Amino acid sequence: MPGLNLETWNAALARVIAQINHPTALRELVEGLSTGVTFDTWYAVFFRTNAAPVEVDHSQRWTMRQRYVEGPYLLDPFYTTFINGAEEGCYLMRDIAPQDFRQSRYYLEYYSPWGAGDEVGYLLRISDEVTAHLSFGRKKPNSRFNKADVKTLEIASPVVHEVFRHVWSQLQRDVGESDAFRTDFHVRITQAFRSFGTSVLTDREGEITHLLLRGHSAKSIARLLDISPGTVRNHMKSIYSKLEISSQSELFGLFFEALSNLEGDISVDPLVSLWGGTDDEKARPGSRIG
Repeated sequence: MPGLNLETWNAALARVIAQINHPTALRELVEGLSTGVTFDTWYAVFFRTNAAPVEVDHSQRWTMRQRYVEGPYLLDPFYTTFINGAEEGCYLMRDIAPQDFRQSRYYLEYYSPWGAGDEVGYLLRISDEVTAHLSFGRKKPNSRFNKADVKTLEIASPVVHEVFRHVWSQLQRDVGESDAFRTDFHVRITQAFRSFGTSVLTDREGEITHLLLRGHSAKSIARLLDISPGTVRNHMKSIYSKLEISSQSELFGLFFEALSNLEGDISVDPLVSLWGGTDDEKARPGSRIG
């Protein structure tokens, strides 16, 4: 197997099988994969279609990634790829992220501390509603995963898939009691994302705002919407003016500030609550509520 030493891989699998009903089984699997692909960090989570992700484990609990399931997952290229119905497989982050993703506030806050070099990850379907995501990161800025790394991970994919199936079968028992909360939370923040800025922005400005939050640049948005970069920049000026901000970075901060203050009717722009309005009182374009 390219990249994987058969002897060390088999030894790792033996440890996984021996501990399959114990939480350490996943760490043994990751350790086995590390014999074929080098990485500095890793993260395991289950994406769900109609509920918030369920975090399983990760290598650095002190990082900002701890807040991932509290809302930032909405902007994750891997989560977006899952929601868009992509086939299961192993993906390089740079192949699924917006062209200028590394310049976005989201990347700088949630990816750079995790692995500034590069990221590669599995999307493995567990059921119609659930997909396992196991990602690996490299910290050095110029350290990138290559096709050989992806090939090695793809070869190991059947084993990884089955381990995650087993992990999910065990997790479901624990997830059950809190699932109502997780589902409600997901519905609320998903709706908040859709409604963000609707009280002050036009439909086109709202569309561009969502793309900006996901890390797209003016050129990237222009290609997606089939309009000129100049038109996108004009819309951005209008968006920033109406939201009383001056940059994409501030837009990102405003969005998560609005999420943290989410209350009342979820169909209403979360900025209404943040800026001091009520569920029945919407902001007027160009001015905050007050």
